[in-house]
Amino acid sequence: MYSWVISEISDAERVGVPVRVDGVLYSTRDARVLHQVMEDHYYMKSYVGDEAGKICEIDFDHITEF
Repeated sequence: MYSWVISEISDAERVGVPVRVDGVLYSTRDARVLHQVMEDHYYMKSYVGDEAGKICEIDFDHITEF
């Protein structure tokens, strides 16, 4: 179900961009734990950029209300 998140993390790792889920840093080594964290919840992806507009972090935040 969340294979796309693991794919995002993998792509980000290749270029040195950290990925956080609810403020916690994750890597592809954490795939099993990450699946448990994200199971049955909705998340919004956002990109954090630096002053030059380069992506410097990707965040996934738990959505509790629509």
